[in-house]
Amino acid sequence: MIKLAPTDARGWRNRGMIRLYKGDNKGGRADYDKAVQFDPADVFSWNNRAQARMRLGDKSGAIADFRKALELRPDLRSARDSLRQLGAAP
Repeated sequence: MIKLAPTDARGWRNRGMIRLYKGDNKGGRADYDKAVQFDPADVFSWNNRAQARMRLGDKSGAIADFRKALELRPDLRSARDSLRQLGAAP
């Protein structure tokens, strides 16, 4: 999908999800960077990039991304719970 539609955020998001599942947190983060670039309103890409950043030890980046996800979707429980886990307010 990425080769066919390189500016379609869905392809980047899907590949990022696969990379995170396989433990490739750097690759997943890079794919989510592209996903949010092409679709800044994609709440799941913000949330998943935050997960990748958290796994990579980028606490401040993870907090910023979780907060962005909550800005887009205030009822996103996983983002709220992850912020609490990081000791940050939503």
